[in-house]
Amino acid sequence: MIALAAGPAAAQDARSAVVCVRAEPGPRPLTFSGELVGKRPQPGAFKLPLKPRADVCQTLLRSKVAEWRLEVTTSGFTACALPAPEFGQRATYSAKASARGLICKPLGKSPIGTWK
Repeated sequence: MIALAAGPAAAQDARSAVVCVRAEPGPRPLTFSGELVGKRPQPGAFKLPLKPRADVCQTLLRSKVAEWRLEVTTSGFTACALPAPEFGQRATYSAKASARGLICKPLGKSPIGTWK
């Protein structure tokens, strides 16, 4: 009974989310970046190089005054925007640079679990 009461409360009180991006093999190097966008400059921006066939993950902390903007970039292509996951969730995306451009697609999402 206690576990049931803590389940929904934990989801409402989730303070972070995890975003992972897996680069598919290709000719161009890819970069995963994100920043908090609000009325004022916010800390927490990151820029990570992606490695083929490896998940590169970043934890996003909740902000009451800004929203996360996430994207995958490579030179010569339009950036691929990724939707920020719900807090308390882990979202995984794949990214690939091909002759048609930069393609990003969701692979799945799952709950992070409880914090201790």
